[in-house]
Amino acid sequence: MLPRVFLDVPGGVSRVVTLVGEDGHHFARVLRVQSGEPLVVVTQEGPWLGEISAVAKDSVDVCLKQPYARAEPQCEVVVVQGLAKGDKMETIVQKCTEVGAALFVLYQADRSVVKLAGKVEAKLARWQKVAQEAAMQAQRDKVPVIRYEPKLAQLCESLIAEGVEQLVVLDEAEDAIGLTTALSRVPMEGDRQVKRALFVGPEGGWSDAERDYFASCEKACLVTLGPRILRTETAGVVGLAVTLAHFGDMGG
Repeated sequence: MLPRVFLDVPGGVSRVVTLVGEDGHHFARVLRVQSGEPLVVVTQEGPWLGEISAVAKDSVDVCLKQPYARAEPQCEVVVVQGLAKGDKMETIVQKCTEVGAALFVLYQADRSVVKLAGKVEAKLARWQKVAQEAAMQAQRDKVPVIRYEPKLAQLCESLIAEGVEQLVVLDEAEDAIGLTTALSRVPMEGDRQVKRALFVGPEGGWSDAERDYFASCEKACLVTLGPRILRTETAGVVGLAVTLAHFGDMGG
């Protein structure tokens, strides 16, 4: 497995890009890379196979050679996670990024114990770094962006405005409709994948008011993952994996 780095620069054959900052220090001083070694650089257009052309004290020059095989799921799934306490959020972001989440929206659910208040920016920055490290490890072609939304109605309205066509809500109180049944109700349209959002409640689950809102939302559907009750840090990973597997994005 080749090392991978994300750079917000254009790609192109024979283009030389430079790793600086934390990436430059890590490759030059920690990994002690040498000229001629290969690595993958994910640019604005996608991944490129590159070759290290020069190593300085805290920077590395890489010459892009050719486009590299893409690894992103075709099925775009947004994970909406009710804020969980402790280090659970880091675990959720890390594991769902590895599996293939396209975007995270962290929601201040009615039963979320954690209240971000004035710590939103610092927490988002930390979780964004976790997502980037997980994306590098998992050989992703993009780092999912992490957003915060304290209001459910605004959250759902913004997702729908961004093209999300199905809001799938995992709910331990639901016992009739399974996840794959709900997914089949809004199938692929030819080669066009339908963009979906997977909602995961906090430790205490959804409140009655939240369930009432989902019931009133035309694009929302409450679903079950079966008779076993999963922790909030488990449910999203399982639901995401099942969704991607259903549409052939987990290896067939």
